[in-house]
Amino acid sequence: MELGPPPHDAYLAAIAQELARRADRFTGELVSIYLGGGTPSLWRPDCIGAAIARIRERFAAAGPLEVTIEANPTDCDAEHLAAWRDAGVNRISIGVQSFSPRELVVLGRDHRFGDGRAAVERALAAGFTTSADFIIGVPGAGSGDGVPAVELAADHLSVYELTIEERTAFGQRVRDGRLVPLSEDALTELYVAMHDRLTAAGYEHYEISSYARPGKRAVHNALYWRGAAFLGLGVGAASLELAPDGSGRRTTNPRRAADYLAAPGAPAEVVASTAAELAADRAWLGLRTSDGVAEADLAPAPGLVEYLVGERLAEPRGGRICPTLRGFLLADRIASRVVASWDAKLVPTG
Repeated sequence: MELGPPPHDAYLAAIAQELARRADRFTGELVSIYLGGGTPSLWRPDCIGAAIARIRERFAAAGPLEVTIEANPTDCDAEHLAAWRDAGVNRISIGVQSFSPRELVVLGRDHRFGDGRAAVERALAAGFTTSADFIIGVPGAGSGDGVPAVELAADHLSVYELTIEERTAFGQRVRDGRLVPLSEDALTELYVAMHDRLTAAGYEHYEISSYARPGKRAVHNALYWRGAAFLGLGVGAASLELAPDGSGRRTTNPRRAADYLAAPGAPAEVVASTAAELAADRAWLGLRTSDGVAEADLAPAPGLVEYLVGERLAEPRGGRICPTLRGFLLADRIASRVVASWDAKLVPTG
């Protein structure tokens, strides 16, 4: 069945309508625009430029603005790079996933071996701050296949463990015995090898899945880990609205384009959170970054600091509690402990 071309102009009009409808609910500062959530590189560049311009007009940026677009390697040709630059994009996140032909086949990726490396090199040469996404833990891979090559020279690397969801093609292949997931021990070895190789090459392991050259941390990522307010526009976009009393609500837009276009700015899901719940979220999210959390902000979780330090999951540094490499590996254990021990009656004020 022919799906027809994407509704470029209609989608731009919907984004503008949602922005006008919801902008007053955004209480943060404009420091980052991130075009993600699928394949925004398929959106016509003039529409991208118009959307960025409307956002800039509505919110005055407090300083230099990070504007990122997610892109497939095959989209990073000279024509697209020039058009994105003209549109106002200054950072590109490229879904390389792997340099291994074997892994790309398993992952079902459509770019040829070499496209990922070439795309990063073209983006860097064009003057973009460049991030590359990789996946580790692909079944059947060699011991070092999933570790990004340090000679890539990307400014930023995001390295994710392959997650196999039950209701996916991967999940079906696992149930059929055609795909055997890596063991926890094998995944740990890969993670540690990746950490050692990248930090030795000068990358800072600043977040559980992210590495950056000096001064190249992702501004957008930091907003999420700090629990700052953010406004999401478009199909499936998520937002966090914060109230003066510390409470807030998370909204998610419809995930079907037709539903979104029919009512831009009408969320499909709304989840309210108390101030205590958001404080707990900030705590466990912060403990997934190398900067950690101010020790005083963990006061509502009695005994948590002693537990984290005693289990070698974190260490004190200048008034902050920061995760160790072991803490990164056991981040879900930390999150569970934070939530379980958090006292809703005590909320940090700082």
